[in-house]
Amino acid sequence: MVMDGIFKNMWDYKFVPVEIISRDSGVDARKVEDILRYLSDEDMVEVKKTEYLGGAFTFFGLSLYSLHRLVRKDYVTMIGERMGEGKESVIYNCISRWGEAILKFHKVGHVSFKRVREKRDYGSLHHTVLMVRSARNEFKALKKLYGRVSVPKPYGWEGNAVLMELIDARELYKVRIENPRDVLNYIVEEIEEMWRIGVVHGDLSQFNILVNPDGIWFIDFPQALDLDEVDVEIAKDVLKRDLSNILKYFKKTYNIDVNLEDVLKN
Repeated sequence: MVMDGIFKNMWDYKFVPVEIISRDSGVDARKVEDILRYLSDEDMVEVKKTEYLGGAFTFFGLSLYSLHRLVRKDYVTMIGERMGEGKESVIYNCISRWGEAILKFHKVGHVSFKRVREKRDYGSLHHTVLMVRSARNEFKALKKLYGRVSVPKPYGWEGNAVLMELIDARELYKVRIENPRDVLNYIVEEIEEMWRIGVVHGDLSQFNILVNPDGIWFIDFPQALDLDEVDVEIAKDVLKRDLSNILKYFKKTYNIDVNLEDVLKN
């Protein structure tokens, strides 16, 4: 209940005051303080005393809380091994209502948050709000694209966790493909289809395209742009960057030279 109180109010306070947590959880304020200190000892909550005593999630605490919400909804029944970890996420395999799946915990640190906050008004909010926003953005993009573009099927989202289909494939940069021109053409066609749907990946490269003998998939959409929500000129600039990344990779790796402007004309 205390963690529910933090989650409910994390967009309004950098450190949610004890009195607010008490009000929303129905737990006595003194008991809330004791619980916060216990959670702090377990590295699940960061407690800070300013003009008031308040608490905020750590990445570990937010991830456990998000997992708990997915379990409570009967979306996840078992979590398995950690499959990978980067600067912005930690990925586990799991057993879900839909069978074996991927559970991705978004992890955006202080540096990333500071850089994004320069472009968007987050006031003085705690950096964990961006973890939630990042997960929500990816889930929203996958929902919009699935069925028309080759992306993992999204199953659920809670907090900083996104539950999605497990794709048994390897990153493009780890594979030497036999038909690179066909693959490049397909990737460009899929990027064009994303644009028609109203989504720009925002961080596309050889590191977030998966391939296997059965197909190609696009992953990692936390920075995706929705054309209904952003200026179209900004979206075009990001689209150019995505396409440029892909064309440079195929030129360097397979000596396939395709002009960016020619692609953009189509």
